[in-house]
Amino acid sequence: MRNGTFEQLTVEEVLQTFGPEARAFLRENRIDRSNLRFADACAAASVTPDEFFAQLDAGLRRRVARAARHSVAEYA
Repeated sequence: MRNGTFEQLTVEEVLQTFGPEARAFLRENRIDRSNLRFADACAAASVTPDEFFAQLDAGLRRRVARAARHSVAEYA
């Protein structure tokens, strides 16, 4: 998957776009909030933008799945 559109954003714009979910992944990959292009910040942290977004996607899917399981258990 290529995220060319997001690679051109700044780190701050990525954070604003994806909200608090992205903050943990930025911190985990040691990418600080800045006006650097996201692709450049990822390169400095030795992570590819595709890898970052794959981790973010997996984290979001886990969060949604946990919420769904909680809802099912609550109404069962």
